[in-house]
Amino acid sequence: MDWFLRALAGGRSGRLPDQLRAELAATDLLVLEEELLGTVTYRRYRSAREYTSWSREPAAGAIALAPNRLVVWANHMRHIDVPLAHPIWATIEVRAERPGRVRFTYDAGATNTAASGHVDVRLRTPQAERIVQLLSR
Repeated sequence: MDWFLRALAGGRSGRLPDQLRAELAATDLLVLEEELLGTVTYRRYRSAREYTSWSREPAAGAIALAPNRLVVWANHMRHIDVPLAHPIWATIEVRAERPGRVRFTYDAGATNTAASGHVDVRLRTPQAERIVQLLSR
């Protein structure tokens, strides 16, 4: 990962925590991409600690896709961790915006009653199109 872009992302490595990686490795992973660069955008976001009408942060993150589970990690935070058969999965939008970039959009209040607003996690990966195809419902 380019040192300058990593510095913009706050020096974060974009790797999954060891325990989570080991848990996912025990499944039949379809995709595991780490140390990805991108952004996290918050729109009308409110939580116990912050409020913003709009903000964008540089991010380093990871994507893990198993046959029955999706995990999106960015800036030391688990943004999405949902079984693909769970009803909440229907509220998550996954799109390849450009070649090499995937966007995950979710409602912050869907899994956390103390938060509200929309969150976009955009990560650059050469597997963007493949991820979208695998997640097509």
